[in-house]
Amino acid sequence: MKTDNRLYDRLYLSETQYLNCEGLGFAFEGQITVIGLGGLYIRTEKSYPMGTVLPVRIRAGGEVVEADCIVRDVEPHGFGTEFVKLRGANEDALKRILVRLRPA
Repeated sequence: MKTDNRLYDRLYLSETQYLNCEGLGFAFEGQITVIGLGGLYIRTEKSYPMGTVLPVRIRAGGEVVEADCIVRDVEPHGFGTEFVKLRGANEDALKRILVRLRPA
């Protein structure tokens, strides 16, 4: 049996909930399909090697999150990331986004 050692819950977003994401300093745009306090899955045609640190911006309603993410998993149509140094106002904004997205 496979054990899931994740520290944070993840939200799997429906197509109507996907969030837009853009690279800061790295030219890419994508859609976030999975999100949590630990990281993101970004659906995009761009690819970066595992271990690459990407500064990203997420916009959701009036909230903006800017954070560094490290690429942890690469797939044909996107990549999984882990947040690095998500603190303060950016962490608070992400928590508000998660509350809004979480099913009732």
